[in-house]
Amino acid sequence: MTAHKIQAQDSQKAMFHFFKSEWFDFELVRLLGFAPYEGAEIAEVLQAVGSIRDSDAESWHTAWLRAGSKTEALAQEAEDRGDRLTARRAYLRSSNYIRAAQYMLSSRKGHIDPRVLPTLERAIANFRRATQLMDGDVHCLEIPYEKHIALPGYLYLPPAERRLSDGKIPILINIGGGDSTQEELYFINPTAGVQQGYAVLTYEGPGQGILLRREGLTMRPDWEVVNGKVLDFLEVYAREHPELDLDLDRIGVCGASMGGYFALRAAADARVNACISIDPFYCMWDIMKGRMPEYLIHMFETDQGCAPDSFFNGLVRFLQWANFQARWEFNHLKTIFGVEAPSDAFRAMMTYTLSRSDEKEYLADVHCPVFVTGAAAALYAKPEFSTDRIYNALGHLRDQDKLKWIAADAAQGGLQAKVGAFGLSAHRTFAWLDQHFGIDRKIACKPN
Repeated sequence: MTAHKIQAQDSQKAMFHFFKSEWFDFELVRLLGFAPYEGAEIAEVLQAVGSIRDSDAESWHTAWLRAGSKTEALAQEAEDRGDRLTARRAYLRSSNYIRAAQYMLSSRKGHIDPRVLPTLERAIANFRRATQLMDGDVHCLEIPYEKHIALPGYLYLPPAERRLSDGKIPILINIGGGDSTQEELYFINPTAGVQQGYAVLTYEGPGQGILLRREGLTMRPDWEVVNGKVLDFLEVYAREHPELDLDLDRIGVCGASMGGYFALRAAADARVNACISIDPFYCMWDIMKGRMPEYLIHMFETDQGCAPDSFFNGLVRFLQWANFQARWEFNHLKTIFGVEAPSDAFRAMMTYTLSRSDEKEYLADVHCPVFVTGAAAALYAKPEFSTDRIYNALGHLRDQDKLKWIAADAAQGGLQAKVGAFGLSAHRTFAWLDQHFGIDRKIACKPN
């Protein structure tokens, strides 16, 4: 890959929509995008969609729970008769559908719906049954974090026939975002990575997945601390398991959306050798600048006293009443940040930034190669506020050590987090890693 910028397509192409709600449609494409990687079956998805009412969390929950239960039964039937392939695929689909079932329930009055935890635990249980049926080994990890809390993780290893010929196995740490689970991440980089000869490590940190729902552990902006614990663990784990041949000199980090921000924070650690940041934000507060009038943003930022918190809280309550997406988003923000009021969520968003208090760039401490992307049709991180600013802040890196890709068309990665174009995203992710990890691939032709 020789170009330093991958240009966007010329125009935004029309895309078919299943729902009038842009957000419901986006979440459906997110799930449907996992079909090539054993995360969905087209007819199962279309049947579920037929019973979902637009912007209705209950019908979404019911439809995906029903789909997940049916595929769970199929998985058990296949497992009982020794059909490993069908069982694995069905457990993966069941896990994904059941994960989707709990997703919209976070919208209930800012508190975690009591159905969320058992539903998520069921999704995880089915996923873990699938890992036992995979071609490569999967290690379930407990990564020491703080006090008595461990970060759950998975280490996916390539099958022997997929191992690279140049020695040890390079590693990609795939960091989740603001609303994903690590089981969902499997369908993007882990499934592609092991086929390319990489080991892929996923984990959930504070404010994510099961740690948020079961432990109540809320999010933090200084993710370099969290990922530092993972790197500490990985160093020990590699020493204790030399038979795994893990290459600690070739460690990449990646993430999408909020996970892309986390990946950039993690990349300042000298132990990280490459970074892929998919559609990140530079500052989370910038997301609100596209959602609220400029004068309201200015009033809140300057804290002039002419508009108390009660004014902004009332405004958000009205938006939540009028729009399901706003209701879900603000309630989810309050949950992951551990705050009660929208105004406090606003202040928390301001702390998730790559700008330091001394007015210097956090990215000045990043010295590994960085691939940063943007999406013209992004729901949140608009390229002009995020991708461009991040790329420009990497001016201290050599041209060959930084790459920017902004996509316009949905099929080319133009949706937030490259939703619906996961294969293309994984292709460019591992091409970047190959380039900087010295991996030269050749396709061997079969003899006639």
